[in-house]
Amino acid sequence: MHKHLISLIALLLMLPSLCGAQGTTPYTINHGPYLQGLTYDGVIVCFTTSDRGFSGVEIREKGSSEVRLCRTSKDGLFEADNTLNSIAIEGLKPATEYEYRIISKQMLSFEPYKVVFGEEIESEWYDFRTFDPKADEVTFVVANDIHDDAKKCADLLDLMPMDEAEMVFYNGDIMSHYSREGQPFTSFIDVSVEKFARHKPFAVVRGNHETRGHLAREYGNYIHNTREGRYYGVYYFGSTAVVMLDCGEDKDDEHPVYAGLVDFDRYREEQAAWLKEVVRSKEFRRAERRIVIVHIPPTVERMAQVEQNAKRVPDLMTWRGNAHLGELLLPILNKADIDVMLSAHLHSHVVFPPQEGVVEFPIIANDNVSAMLVRSSKEGVYVKIVNREGKTTLEETY
Repeated sequence: MHKHLISLIALLLMLPSLCGAQGTTPYTINHGPYLQGLTYDGVIVCFTTSDRGFSGVEIREKGSSEVRLCRTSKDGLFEADNTLNSIAIEGLKPATEYEYRIISKQMLSFEPYKVVFGEEIESEWYDFRTFDPKADEVTFVVANDIHDDAKKCADLLDLMPMDEAEMVFYNGDIMSHYSREGQPFTSFIDVSVEKFARHKPFAVVRGNHETRGHLAREYGNYIHNTREGRYYGVYYFGSTAVVMLDCGEDKDDEHPVYAGLVDFDRYREEQAAWLKEVVRSKEFRRAERRIVIVHIPPTVERMAQVEQNAKRVPDLMTWRGNAHLGELLLPILNKADIDVMLSAHLHSHVVFPPQEGVVEFPIIANDNVSAMLVRSSKEGVYVKIVNREGKTTLEETY
């Protein structure tokens, strides 16, 4: 009896260490890395770690042994004791190949005068190439209205020649609403990382659905389209300019469903003022081809009925988002020599033709089961739309 009691006591004393050993998980990079905001001279590297840590990105020109360490610093403090990271790297050379890797060390304790670090990790090296300011051609992919379906996202990307594309634009409603922690990862970021995003960037042109949900105000922690931290902006690819516009919601700000929590009329007016300055800029006017990407297609009453749906324009005019975008943006864009606008939202394939004095460029609304391949070159802007079954539904040069 005495021996059994001693054995039982010994086992009980060992249980905490045994449970601790079984419960210990390795410190890892559990999401990413993925590239954001790539330009001629900079990039933002995003990733998360499995526990709180102190992280950085090492970068070098491809083939070089000279390595630079980059971290996020604000007001004299390096970002630390966090899991979600977005590290901006500046001072890069245009049209140059780089390699980067993540380094991080776990923070076990962060007291005022004592910091205890744990495991240190580093990723493998990944590569990317900065954009070329002298490029005459650019190829990119556009997908939209995925609505939290990661399998659909993967299928659409698989339809596209991703080896040719320089980036991906997600044109809105990639999520139906933002209501779960980590939802951007499970919806589309993780599959983007798997398919391309360690080496090529994506931008998210926010849709009306992504403004919904109690976590919608945190979306910008994951999406870094521009260095200014805005969802809207302009990308330059040598002779091509791509303007991204953030449509806001489709209903009136006062609609009961928003409970008085939205301010999209003023936000669209802010963008219109910004857009006026962009189209007047030297860089934009030097561009030989100009593309606009916005989730909700702007409409005005005088727009022609379209063959695909004779009632489409009158129906859209009843929605505040479409009408307000048309009222604010079309007068500016009609004077900006736009080649084509790429839109979404309708869940059906509709092409709104140009009309003199009303809308001076075609608006292509992609459906919710297709991806767009866009190639801008001296021949014009080539757009090819392929649906999930592999059928080409549009192939045109504008």
